[in-house]
Amino acid sequence: MNNPKSRHMMDKPYIQDVIRELKLLGYEEDEAKRILIKYYRPLKRLWGFGPNACNFAKEIDLIHKAVSKKFDPSDPDQIFIGHLKNL
Repeated sequence: MNNPKSRHMMDKPYIQDVIRELKLLGYEEDEAKRILIKYYRPLKRLWGFGPNACNFAKEIDLIHKAVSKKFDPSDPDQIFIGHLKNL
């Protein structure tokens, strides 16, 4: 797995560090890998490899929680957009 010639994304030291940081934030390893794969490309395009693994993992966590958050009609800071999801 630590083969320096490996080209698979999950074998890169930076990615392994991000997964480790996500695990420290409370994710199981499988879930950490799943959300990393889901948000990795958009964040990498936005930031590149500028942030360290800890900050990258925190940003992934923040985005994942924002996307997964359910609509609460009693919260005045939320706007219902459910009717736009199927467009």
